[in-house]
Amino acid sequence: MQWKRGRWLIAAAACILVGLAPQSVAAASKTETTDFEVQPVLPDAQANMKLNYFDLVYPKDTKHTIQMRVQNISDKNITVKSDLRNAYTQDGGGIDFTPSTKNLDRSLKTPFTTVATLDKGGATIQLAPKQMKVISATIKMPKQRYDGMIYGDWHFIEHVDKGESGGNAVGSNYAYSVGVVLRGQNYEVFPNVKYDETNPILFQKHPALGVTLRNVEPMAISKANVSVAVGMDGGDVKTYKADNFMIAPNSKMVFPVSWSYESMKPGTYHIKVTLKGLNTQNRFPMSWTFKKTMKVSNVQAKSINERAIKKPVNHWLYATIGTGVLLLASLGGLLWTFKLRPR
Repeated sequence: MQWKRGRWLIAAAACILVGLAPQSVAAASKTETTDFEVQPVLPDAQANMKLNYFDLVYPKDTKHTIQMRVQNISDKNITVKSDLRNAYTQDGGGIDFTPSTKNLDRSLKTPFTTVATLDKGGATIQLAPKQMKVISATIKMPKQRYDGMIYGDWHFIEHVDKGESGGNAVGSNYAYSVGVVLRGQNYEVFPNVKYDETNPILFQKHPALGVTLRNVEPMAISKANVSVAVGMDGGDVKTYKADNFMIAPNSKMVFPVSWSYESMKPGTYHIKVTLKGLNTQNRFPMSWTFKKTMKVSNVQAKSINERAIKKPVNHWLYATIGTGVLLLASLGGLLWTFKLRPR
């Protein structure tokens, strides 16, 4: 695959999470331009050479090498950091990645970082102006047969010395995420979403009920939509909705239904969740509906409400109202004076 020094990758980044693939090469930045670009070197085991991420078919109990081209497109020396990360579903929906294996769903038997490791020189990449390097990672496939997918990414970010960035460890904040899918011996697996639990939580410092679902199968869900409704008998119904996001294989997700600045009341709540999406491997539409009941105790409600942020008081509003009242009183006094004067 020919190395292109152009800006094609930035255009590719616009295609992130369109639902056609688990994860494309994705770029994220602020207003500044990037100093480097990356490109996957797709091996013969690539399932589809038209993709710009790794979608690999390897036999079990085998060892392989995957590679990335990293090029400095600037006129200065730069340092690029890279690491391998595991896919998970973040709260509210949407796939994110973490290098840690902690707090991943208990149904995930083989995290990506347990079978993939960076080769020497892959974690820190020193590049002279316009220089390009090829770095490698080793994939050791599980000894036992597995189905579906193992999903992670290869992450790159430019590192800037503290002295050059005014105290910040990372200067440009421009990063690339290259998805890596390792297909199992049986790739035709269907996602399976289950209701887990609902608990009182703080969401953005507001009282909320966190409704937890789990995708317990090794297959991602694309173009997902969720609608969550929570309410008490005869009370207001509070909702949470999200559209067009992805759900990682073998992952849990918490959908927060917020009370905003209201206090949460103890009592029995009725919960209805509707989740729809596409099976990533065959685009087959799937849907799940859950109807549950849960109780919030007096202790739970009090704890959440005490720790929640309070609605800010608009002192300027009171000052404005006070000024307005005084102004009206003054005008009234003037009018009354004019009325009592002899004509």
